[in-house]
Amino acid sequence: MKQARHHGASQRGFALLTVLVIVALVAIMASNVLYEQYAQIKRSTHMLHQAQSLSVAYGLESWVKKGLKVDAQNNATDHLTEVWAQPMAPMAFEGGEVSGQLVDLNGRLNINNLADTDEVMRGLWYAMFTRYAARQGLDFSLSDVLTDWVDTDDEPMPLGAESDAYLLLNPAYRAANRPFSMLSELKNVQGFATLEPLKWQAVLNDLAALPSVSSINVNTASKVTLLVLADWITDAMVDSWLQRRQTEPAQTVEEFTAFLQTQSGFTQAEVALDFPDGVLSVQSQYFLLKAQVDYGVAQQAVFGLFYRKSPTDVSLVQRWLSVTERVTQSRAAP
Repeated sequence: MKQARHHGASQRGFALLTVLVIVALVAIMASNVLYEQYAQIKRSTHMLHQAQSLSVAYGLESWVKKGLKVDAQNNATDHLTEVWAQPMAPMAFEGGEVSGQLVDLNGRLNINNLADTDEVMRGLWYAMFTRYAARQGLDFSLSDVLTDWVDTDDEPMPLGAESDAYLLLNPAYRAANRPFSMLSELKNVQGFATLEPLKWQAVLNDLAALPSVSSINVNTASKVTLLVLADWITDAMVDSWLQRRQTEPAQTVEEFTAFLQTQSGFTQAEVALDFPDGVLSVQSQYFLLKAQVDYGVAQQAVFGLFYRKSPTDVSLVQRWLSVTERVTQSRAAP
């Protein structure tokens, strides 16, 4: 009798344990289903918000195109006191916020100018990059390594690097032997991979990789760009010009060269040796849009390169998207 009762209790205990295991399994399965459903809703929400943010970004790009056309039709010069050069404060729209600013890339040194087909002009650009490297404390021949990267041959410059140098690396690769498509390609060029963060950031702020050879707009160029235009230009000259252009930007290149003549004591012919046609300008063709579009849970950084060929022809050349980098709304130093 006692043995039968013990056997019955064991069966009931086993049955209870089985029920508990089944309940636990059902709970786990239900939890997984709920989690998958939640994750799917979150993914769908993010995709919808991101799509909306991109739609706003595309609208902003269209607005920029129209603005650049209107600016060219109404103004013969480009300078930093114009409306396009002012950062756009965060602007709210239903469900989100958009902000941005335009940067004049004709105010920077274009690394693709080292691929200029004109030998004299190429020599002038080479000298500017040499002076830039010295001012920035770069411990490698910037002009030589950049020239080797963009020229069409595999013959290295005296202090440069061609494919034979890059093929020794791990992983191995070849010199592009063509103009840069993006400034970030510099990380592949000898000397740049080991740059200190501050120097690398300075390079990103001072240089540009534009689709064609470009002139330098003296009304928007940064101080370091103006300083490397010629070896006789001093800090005092540049500071004086930066102050003057705030209220009196140059209407012609001749106004700027006349200013340099007055400051340096050089003759017009002497100044013209360093600035033949095509080096300087008072108009700009290339602009970089840096925008931040936030909608719901999506935070979208948008970067667009615009080319203004004429007052009626503005095109978007390149676009970069980032969901992690937020655009800082601060006006670039003159």
